[in-house]
Amino acid sequence: MELSVCCLGTGRGATAVWEGEPSSAVALLFDGRPVLLVDVGFGVVRACRHWLGTVPDTILVTHNHSDHAAELPVVLPLAAAAGRRPRVIGAPAVVERLQRHRLHELRSTGRPLADFCELVAADGPVTLAEGLTITLLRARHSEPSCGFMLWDGDRPLLAYGGDSAFSTAYYARLFEAPTVILDARATGNAEHAGFGAVAAYIAAYPDTVVRITGYGTRAQAPAGLAAFAPGDRLSLGTGP
Repeated sequence: MELSVCCLGTGRGATAVWEGEPSSAVALLFDGRPVLLVDVGFGVVRACRHWLGTVPDTILVTHNHSDHAAELPVVLPLAAAAGRRPRVIGAPAVVERLQRHRLHELRSTGRPLADFCELVAADGPVTLAEGLTITLLRARHSEPSCGFMLWDGDRPLLAYGGDSAFSTAYYARLFEAPTVILDARATGNAEHAGFGAVAAYIAAYPDTVVRITGYGTRAQAPAGLAAFAPGDRLSLGTGP
């Protein structure tokens, strides 16, 4: 099984609103077939249809900010109308917020939320396919937010940092994987890592494949760091 990850968008909070470019999101593909969508913020469904031809039936929401979850209450009824019932994965605190806030509008249908999706509050490994699992990692952000690690058995394949401030403890866990995708932008703050801090950290890991997302528009991509751009695909090798 050939594994790869596709970049769908690199937008920051206002990028889609002001520039019309999709929010940060990636998709995991097995033998070219999309099986996991990571975040579904502004413009991501359209990006999925453009780059992948479909929206995967398993969606991981890293946190409840609009640029990571805005399109979820639209995607789920459309999937239900097509006879599909997506699986939505998040950390327990994220799932609680999705139920209470993001998906509240679905109550107007008069139908239970279970009709639209299977909500998975993940406090342990979640199976994607035989031998392949993901585990969530708590990030540093104003809202409960998680990255994740993709595993082939007990072998880490990919780490995805999600929205997070720079943290050596968090990065140490992410860099157990041979391929790492990090959110960063020109100036770091209490919610997002800065390019300078990321560059200094990854210098100690010359053999790790690192891609940067979450930086905004193409014009805001980091110089001197490998930026993930919409449509880019990164091979993770073969799985079980």
